Amino acid sequence: MSEHNRPWRHAMTALALCGAAAVVVVAPATPASAAVPGLVRISAVSANNSNDFRTVTATCPAGKVLVGTGYELNGATGEAVVDDLRPNGGAATAPTAVTVGAYEADAFAGNWSVTAYAICANPIAGLVRTTVTGPSNSNDFHSTVATCAAGKVLTGAGYELNGATGEAVVDDFRPNGSSVTAPTSITSGAYEEDAFAGNWTLTSYAICATA
Repeated sequence: MSEHNRPWRHAMTALALCGAAAVVVVAPATPASAAVPGLVRISAVSANNSNDFRTVTATCPAGKVLVGTGYELNGATGEAVVDDLRPNGGAATAPTAVTVGAYEADAFAGNWSVTAYAICANPIAGLVRTTVTGPSNSNDFHSTVATCAAGKVLTGAGYELNGATGEAVVDDFRPNGSSVTAPTSITSGAYEEDAFAGNWTLTSYAICATA
């Protein structure tokens, strides 16, 4: 090829590279939310009164599964502790609801209530609930870790205090992972609020799905 024709060859090469770059830019057109289709938030509120204990369950609509949980104490102003944040489901069953229970930490004359929040979605591959319960004793601090099975990632979590009846409070509710790593486990830790002679346990729940 002559020197006169080389600029044309360079221009065609540049156009080909630009076309390749355009394909790379256009390819990831699917929105990230499509990975979890049909997301909604369901809430349920307990009775509002001055009883010592409240419990309420938020249930996903028919055909949806539970992928996340939450709660809210209303009117307790620091006088109540959440004892249960318990998703249903099991090792081979997708969760579809979450139950929240709370006790008054000390005698409290005011009315209060608890709200349970269920984050629900269309069925997701491999969604299950993993459960780990720690030892039953009267130690001041309890900690448990629920870990997803190999090949699964954490989408939501929960915990349950058994036997403490308002005498212990969850201090840690910590998923692992990072800004570039998917979480795969949840660590729960709880302290006795006051000296408590009874035995109690702490359960961690991990809601896991296929990565």
